[in-house]
Amino acid sequence: MALVSVTEAARLTGKNRATIHRYIKQGKLSQSKDATDQKKLDTSELIRVFGGISATNATVSQSDAKQHDATEEKTVFVADLQQKIALLEQLLDSKNQELKRQDEHIDSLKQAMYLIESKLHKTPAPALEPQPEPATPVITETVAPVTTKKSWQFWRK
Repeated sequence: MALVSVTEAARLTGKNRATIHRYIKQGKLSQSKDATDQKKLDTSELIRVFGGISATNATVSQSDAKQHDATEEKTVFVADLQQKIALLEQLLDSKNQELKRQDEHIDSLKQAMYLIESKLHKTPAPALEPQPEPATPVITETVAPVTTKKSWQFWRK
């Protein structure tokens, strides 16, 4: 059945809004959420608790108009999401192709490196000539360390 607000439920049942809220808190009436995530009461719940309801033509047409507006908004929202999904799929495909090209390029560079390495191993390496070791000077004298007195060490000699 149709979902109505608390105010509309009070109008349909001829009860006060406070009574409707009290019944909800006591658990006698249950609430549900509509497409716009607002708390609403189902008219079948109102009939179950209060008996018959008196719906005017204006009330029915207002609730139908709200549901129709919500449906149009959903349709536009869904179309927008589908368009975004299509764009993301195209972007994903282009990125996958780019990765594939990069992998192929890396493979070709690896083959070139293997070819270069295989040619390098076939040529003999030039023999290194032994180089004379640098002569290090040998110190034969011992030098006594020079101690200097600091100004605050006046008692030392």
